[in-house]
Amino acid sequence: MKIIALIFITISLVMADITRDRFKIVPTRKITHRELNNLASSEDVRIVGGNEAVPNSLPYQVALRPFYDEWTSFCGGSLITKRYVLTAAHCLDGRLLSVEVILGAHKYREIESTQQRINTSTFKVHEQFNSETLDNDLGVIYLPTPAKINHYVQLIALPSRTDVSNSFAGHKATASGWGDDYDPATDGKEVLRYINVRILRNEVCNETFKDIIDSVICTAGTGRKGVCFGDSGGPLVTNKKLIGVASFIGDNDCDAGDPSGFSRVTSFLNWIEVNTDAVIA
Repeated sequence: MKIIALIFITISLVMADITRDRFKIVPTRKITHRELNNLASSEDVRIVGGNEAVPNSLPYQVALRPFYDEWTSFCGGSLITKRYVLTAAHCLDGRLLSVEVILGAHKYREIESTQQRINTSTFKVHEQFNSETLDNDLGVIYLPTPAKINHYVQLIALPSRTDVSNSFAGHKATASGWGDDYDPATDGKEVLRYINVRILRNEVCNETFKDIIDSVICTAGTGRKGVCFGDSGGPLVTNKKLIGVASFIGDNDCDAGDPSGFSRVTSFLNWIEVNTDAVIA
């Protein structure tokens, strides 16, 4: 099965004084798959099969607006220290110029009193990130102005080194984001959404994707729940710890019931500690 990154990219084109946007460019794994480009006709960006979160009940959730040479995109992230956001490498790959980091958001397109908006051009992609296979799909963003921790903006704990041997298979986890929710009933309601999902053994996930590596963690698509375009880089949390970073889906529709793929945070603890100010026990 093809594996598709979840980045949502908006390109603005001017034609006969009419501005059209919402082009979604979707890179895929290319080991045995073709590249796929899709047009997005909707402005919706919400997670599939989930529920609207109580405003600011997931205070570690970050909204990201990366700005490239000729387009902008949308991704999610997690606040891991006052100075750093953890996200997917494919959100930061390419000709990225800067990123608007939005903390404390529920309706990220609106200016809410709970929000902190920080612009930065300092970020790092994992040195072994492969944009074709999506291996090592992890990156960090530096905040030149530290986040102000309050009721609306809080840190998410990273796993400890004792968690490295834990596959988390069978655990219940929460994924969240503003990614496409495939639900026409919620058109125009761009709010933070979440899903509660079960973590799969990689052997089970491999039955769908065929090339799952140890540094990937998958969640079941039971009930047609999963991440979708725009959810890239968002958090997967269990027991109040960040264990996954949203990375990919299969080539079927987001609500097809296939597993969702995340970068496994426990596989990157050393890299995170070296490249941020996080202290990992």
